[in-house]
Amino acid sequence: MQTVKTNIIFVKKSLIEWSLTLKEVSDELWLKPFDDSTWGIADVVSHFISWDHFIINNRLNYLLRGEPFPKIPVQIEEVNKKASIYARSGITKEDLINEFISVRFDLIALLSELPDERFEEPCQGLENVTLSEYLKGILDHDLKHKQQIDQYLDAQKAPIII
Repeated sequence: MQTVKTNIIFVKKSLIEWSLTLKEVSDELWLKPFDDSTWGIADVVSHFISWDHFIINNRLNYLLRGEPFPKIPVQIEEVNKKASIYARSGITKEDLINEFISVRFDLIALLSELPDERFEEPCQGLENVTLSEYLKGILDHDLKHKQQIDQYLDAQKAPIII
């Protein structure tokens, strides 16, 4: 029987496999914004890294020690801005993808340490949210960005009609 935990880990791992396909994206498309007001692929991959670090450092490590989540202000826009700056700092596509893979494996390793039943317990420090609900929300967000990238790349392959 597949548990919530194994499903979350499975999807997190599948995103690692998917990220490897991004190494084939041209450097031009890697940094090109999806449209005039959004990020590009590199920004999203860096965004994944930033939020995986946040989850590891401010959520999972606390859960593993049996402590409540810290009451810290989460500056979403600031984290996202720093992720975008990092993606465009000169780091290579391969290095950014490899960093994502490394950090995502770290996150998966910590998730693996948690007992299955912990996923259905409320998160200390987050009102009325179980760990599985919290992680499913993050997973849905990851999948939304994956779909955004996939649709963008599919649109780039559209034939040119003359």
